[in-house]
Amino acid sequence: MKTDGADKVEQTVYILNGITLLPHYTLPCFVTPGFTKNTPMKLWTVQELEEQGAVKSRAFLWPRGLLAQASHHGWTA
Repeated sequence: MKTDGADKVEQTVYILNGITLLPHYTLPCFVTPGFTKNTPMKLWTVQELEEQGAVKSRAFLWPRGLLAQASHHGWTA
C-alpha cells in the first residue's frame, strides 16, 4: 500500500548558511523551514538570497500552488 502521499516534483531551493529555504506554497518567495509564534517565518526574495550568498539547488518537494500560475507573475521556481 502506498502511503507517501502526493507525488513530488523537482523544484528550486536555496541553501543559506546550511539551511535549505523552500519555495512558499502561494507567494513568489522562499521561506525558512518551521516557525512558531516566537520565531516568525522570514520571507526571502531570490534577489535577497543571492545578495546574502545563498546557493541555488534543486530538491523534490510537494507541488506548490503558485507554480501553475507563476508565469502570470513572471516568477519561476
